Amino acid sequence: MSLRVLHVLDHSLPVLDGYAHRSRSITAAQLALGMQPTVVTSPLHQLDDPFACDTVLDNVRYFRTPHKGLTGQAIQRKWPVLRELAVVRSLRKRIESLLRVETFDIVHAHSPALCGLAASQAARSFNVPFVYELRAFWEDATFDMQTAKRAPLRYRFSRKLETHVVQRADAVVGIAQAILRDLESRGVPAQKLFHVSNGVDASRFTPRSRDSALAQSLGLNGAPTLGFIGTLFPWEGVDWLVRASVDLHRKGHVFKLLIVGDGALAPEVRKAIQEGDATAYIFFVGRVPHDQVERYYSVMDLLVYPRLSTRLTEFVTPLKPLEAMALGKATLGSDVGGIRELIDPEVTGVLFKAGDATDFETQATRCLADPEFRNLLGQRAREKMISDRDWVAIARNYESVYASAARSLASRRSR
Repeated sequence: MSLRVLHVLDHSLPVLDGYAHRSRSITAAQLALGMQPTVVTSPLHQLDDPFACDTVLDNVRYFRTPHKGLTGQAIQRKWPVLRELAVVRSLRKRIESLLRVETFDIVHAHSPALCGLAASQAARSFNVPFVYELRAFWEDATFDMQTAKRAPLRYRFSRKLETHVVQRADAVVGIAQAILRDLESRGVPAQKLFHVSNGVDASRFTPRSRDSALAQSLGLNGAPTLGFIGTLFPWEGVDWLVRASVDLHRKGHVFKLLIVGDGALAPEVRKAIQEGDATAYIFFVGRVPHDQVERYYSVMDLLVYPRLSTRLTEFVTPLKPLEAMALGKATLGSDVGGIRELIDPEVTGVLFKAGDATDFETQATRCLADPEFRNLLGQRAREKMISDRDWVAIARNYESVYASAARSLASRRSR
């Protein structure tokens, strides 16, 4: 019988972000491998999708966790401590209701730790193997370093809670090797840890010809185009990229820069463009429809990922560079840990020192001046995505993860 997997998520589609896209890719790939994935989302999903109800998406069942009464108020009004307790209690009860009426072989919770805590409690109650997957450490994703300095007790509590969930899991997945190394430093046995990296749908993201009409409408003709597509989080460094590009342009280099996306950093990006008097060659179009993303990729010659060095970016691998590489695009990224795990320097892309404008100028200039080099990088990147990073190939790793979790639970039962 195929494995019946209950995925416990903070949120899912139709909310559009990297977390939701990875989740969708995992369940789609598991379906293709003959598994039977089911999804349950936490009550926090309802904050972004208030009318969400149980549904079926891409042949996968999705169960929601509604919140009402005082529980709902605690969550919606973000009452400290009570909010977290309400999320865990509501989600645990929802998971238990599903385990009560259906048989699942694995409960697979995905960070943050609130999902993991609720899932671990429910799985223990029903003697089902529990897998916890870390996409980022909750303390790092929730609190930047300034917050951590202002609220050290809260930061330490979040870290302790994450460690507690990991210790209770029968098997632990990390999307980056740096995450697994950190867990080992916390005393987690190496044999319990598994690496399941980010991936890409290589059948969807395939090389396509330049959309000349779009390029014309955006004013991109006549010069090679740098590009960024993604959510404008502060750590992505897109405002830094604008300022570095302004300096590069002032030194006589001819190029265009196209920025696609939206997020918290958008006002700073617009401000940097205005202050640099760069509206003639830097274009910020904001968010575009999801089904139009490949059109915008097609008019970019070199995708740039200027992530700043923070604990989060050193540990977490982004999805967007994989899309670009699957499309056969040349990539230029900062050398933070999360990017280094994706790009093989000088083979599938080029790296520059994070936050170093001089090194960025050197590497960008080299790539802009050599279209044959860009084409070679893109070709090799595409080959790498097909062989190593396609989601179906990556999802096969879960078979060994689930088998290990089942053995761990059986060992605990026999003691």
